[in-house]
Amino acid sequence: MKLSDFDIDFIKFKNEKDIVRFKIDDTFFLLKENSLYSHGDIGIKIQCEKNDGTITLNYKLDGHIASQCERCLLPIKIDIDSDRNEVLKLTTDDVLLQEENYLSVNHQVYSAYDSIYEQICLSIPTRLICENSISNKQCEIDHPETTQENVVDDRWSELKKLIK
Repeated sequence: MKLSDFDIDFIKFKNEKDIVRFKIDDTFFLLKENSLYSHGDIGIKIQCEKNDGTITLNYKLDGHIASQCERCLLPIKIDIDSDRNEVLKLTTDDVLLQEENYLSVNHQVYSAYDSIYEQICLSIPTRLICENSISNKQCEIDHPETTQENVVDDRWSELKKLIK
């Protein structure tokens, strides 16, 4: 898998509407340097609608990522289920082409990689714990019971007498 696999060429569309599908796995996350996640299995469907001056993209993500519980450190799977729209504007202005949501009228190729990665990150709960995972179970944290015996050292008791 490479970054160019996520390029959408709008000029090649036969109709004004088209659907692009991706299936991503662990290699998707390896493409991103310092990725927050490394394991996952997500199906992506992007419905594209081309109008006169805009292109509307509707992202639908369905799958899961694998992570580790922040409390008990057990492996967990987090559900990814999101639906998001994005609008791209077509322009010939070189200044606007440096902006994020603008495409050239002459070269209508859009890399959906960053938008997909962003959508995955936004779908992840704030806390990666067992209760937020697909299994929805409680963390199994074993706290050892401690019994402390107060052993008094005679030397300390003699020093405490000096304070008085």
